[in-house]
Amino acid sequence: MRIAGQGQSAAPGGPRGDLLLLIHVRPHPFFRREGRDLHLHLPITAGEAYKGARIRIPTPDGFVTLKVPAHTQSGQVLRLKSKGVPKRGESDAGDLYVRFDVRLPTSESADVREAIDTLESATDGDVRAALTL
Repeated sequence: MRIAGQGQSAAPGGPRGDLLLLIHVRPHPFFRREGRDLHLHLPITAGEAYKGARIRIPTPDGFVTLKVPAHTQSGQVLRLKSKGVPKRGESDAGDLYVRFDVRLPTSESADVREAIDTLESATDGDVRAALTL
């Protein structure tokens, strides 16, 4: 960034030069920005995905309660209108896109394995049937 006339003088009594600022912006730990829209990858449990849930999520204005629809799939996206970045001097803000990331248990346990086997037997047909050439 260049700020005209705010640097040092080149010679005693001479005109001031420009001040040059080098600005580094670090990525946010969980929001990704595209213009005025924000994107959030939201981890949810298999139970929250299957049964639906009401969970608190962060926005730039604070936390809001989001309704996770029943039978939500990993990768499914929900849009929260006007919860993105506002344009300077305007009340209109971009949108917040929430992408669900279904997380499965990582522990090795007979109960978890049995529950996964039950889920597997309840899955409708071949989940990759549409992947044909």
